[in-house]
Amino acid sequence: MDRPCRSVRLWHVGYAFLLSLCFGDARVSALVSKAERGQWLASETQGWDEITTIPWWLPGKFYADVISQFYHGELAAIRMCAKLLDTITDPVAQRCVVLQIANEERHAEVYLNYLQGIGPLQPMHPTLKAAYEKALSWGDGDGGVGLMMAAFTIILEAEAHYALTCLGGWFRCQKFRRINALVCRDEARHLAFGRFYLEWVFKDCDKQKRMQTYRLLKGLWQDTAMGLLDLSGFQTFFCAGAAGPGWIPAGRITGRS
Repeated sequence: MDRPCRSVRLWHVGYAFLLSLCFGDARVSALVSKAERGQWLASETQGWDEITTIPWWLPGKFYADVISQFYHGELAAIRMCAKLLDTITDPVAQRCVVLQIANEERHAEVYLNYLQGIGPLQPMHPTLKAAYEKALSWGDGDGGVGLMMAAFTIILEAEAHYALTCLGGWFRCQKFRRINALVCRDEARHLAFGRFYLEWVFKDCDKQKRMQTYRLLKGLWQDTAMGLLDLSGFQTFFCAGAAGPGWIPAGRITGRS
């Protein structure tokens, strides 16, 4: 078995990380192979026979608002990947990020097409916008890319994946369920790459840096969860149910627990 490449340089700047990585990891190569085999076209979803149906108990504008949040999240993920790509030197890992950008662009297009059968695109919720902008700001300047990636992998993209899994069961629209299956398959690969990346980031961090990172991420999570709980009805129920399981993986990844 090939040994992972050890050419890792890690600098701490406050709470941030400036990272130059060479993975040499067979797991990343396997993800690239899966991503290349699993490519699909957004236009394929428009040719499906299923029609867009809205649950009778859910107002159309509310349904459009929920789907719109996923669209905005995909655009934020594209911005995150662009920042990440500039810090990675390993060509296999670079290819993985390039494929993720293609995936996120395709997901955004699919959500926008799906909204044509529901209602107009709704603005991003202020709480979610603040969370994404804060996470993205961690990737600016003298290296905060590791912390930015942790925010997306542990909180933002992980919660989006969790939400899609739940909504696939609650929303009876067959077209949404087919789209959901394809998107979730892609997102599972993105989360896997994020975990591999964070293994490299945190493996050389001392306990103090791990705790600092843990506290920053927990603060982001709490601000976002509590902000969304100000909503009413379905979203309040959904966010309250997600608040417990959503934060658990953070401690494991950062070494907190």
